[in-house]
Amino acid sequence: MALPNLKKIPGQRGLHIIHLYADSESEWNCSEWRCHIPANAINAAHEKGETPHTVKLYYLPTAIEWRHPQVQKSLGMADVLVFQRNVITPDTWDAMDYWRAIGKAVCIDADDHYADLPPANPAHAYWTRNVHGMNPDPVSALAEAMKHADAFTSPSKILVKDWEHLIPGYWVPNYTRRAWYEGVKQKPVGAVDLSFAYEKNDKGEVVFNGRERENSAGWIVLGWGGSISHVDSWIYSGAMEALTRIFDKYPNVRLKFCGHEERLNYLFDKWGDRVIRQTGVKPDHWPYVISSFDIGLAPLDLRPLDPPWREGGPVYSYDERRSWLKAIEYLCAGVPWVASKSATYNDLARWGTLVDNTPEAWFNALDNKIQHLQAEKTLAWDRRRWAFKKVTMEGNVNTYGDIFGRIIADKMTRGNKQNIPGVIYVEPDKAKAVTA
Repeated sequence: MALPNLKKIPGQRGLHIIHLYADSESEWNCSEWRCHIPANAINAAHEKGETPHTVKLYYLPTAIEWRHPQVQKSLGMADVLVFQRNVITPDTWDAMDYWRAIGKAVCIDADDHYADLPPANPAHAYWTRNVHGMNPDPVSALAEAMKHADAFTSPSKILVKDWEHLIPGYWVPNYTRRAWYEGVKQKPVGAVDLSFAYEKNDKGEVVFNGRERENSAGWIVLGWGGSISHVDSWIYSGAMEALTRIFDKYPNVRLKFCGHEERLNYLFDKWGDRVIRQTGVKPDHWPYVISSFDIGLAPLDLRPLDPPWREGGPVYSYDERRSWLKAIEYLCAGVPWVASKSATYNDLARWGTLVDNTPEAWFNALDNKIQHLQAEKTLAWDRRRWAFKKVTMEGNVNTYGDIFGRIIADKMTRGNKQNIPGVIYVEPDKAKAVTA
């Protein structure tokens, strides 16, 4: 049954969603996409009268102090509490139990396959090897946490399937911020490449600058950027072998590799100066880096995890549990793109080019785009209008609220069966004490 559009109901109060974010300042990444961007976009739309919903953020350890009056006062304003990722300790489960018991909808949000991380992922030592000797181990603790929540939310449809045996799951996609892309201009064919950095101006203020890269006029820049968990995406996609052929055929092609990943250098070294590096930038400046690409790349490792991590679980690759973020960033920047044909990007197939994970398929797709680059850029810039409406947070503020409205409705349908932690309940008909 379709939910009513709250925006169109006079006097209807919107939902107040509280995200309990997990990332610290030094590792800030996932919390930007899962918490910060939705909050800023929804609250901005609320100020304009475009949505009744509001969002607030608190650091997740705040919720553990659920007995404190100030914490109860602050978190008690929520209709929905969304705990991000770090829910693997009993004190967190107690907090989740308390809020559920008093009628709040409690969600767990995760955007990675913590149950079966590959060794190339830096978090493998913590989650899979359990180097800290946690008891229960992190994956078992995460499974236990699912029993203390009303819903699991994720930007991956496959991750939702991974946990559906324990908890109702809801697909909540990652979206871009339209406001960050509106001022971005498309790079003309043959224009110089830009290198971006933070520099001090004459007033001593740190500013974001793009400087022309020497002797770069006429380059065709293939671009990629990401976190340090994509080593296997390059090694097992066929893209590396295809790029060797592309470099041989087109002396003016460069690969702009963005971010702090250095573990692929041993493979990139053979290409010499055909690889140019771009260090990380702030999220709201990232669209300007993307706009310096002529063609965006999104290779994935599609080796299936078979047998699956649990009996009856879905058989897909680790990378097919990623979100569609790279593709929608390219779309919003008006950049032509090529990606591995996968569950990750299938929903966007008509808006880009998806290829089989073979060197031949990657080469053919890139070769075709290079030969018809101006036409590809014109098409990509036209598709940007669709992207602004369909895959930005600003275009989905009410859709986002409706998902959490459905979570609340589903919780009410199932009934609230959670007891308050530490309270002894007596069943009168059985005269037996039950401890929560």
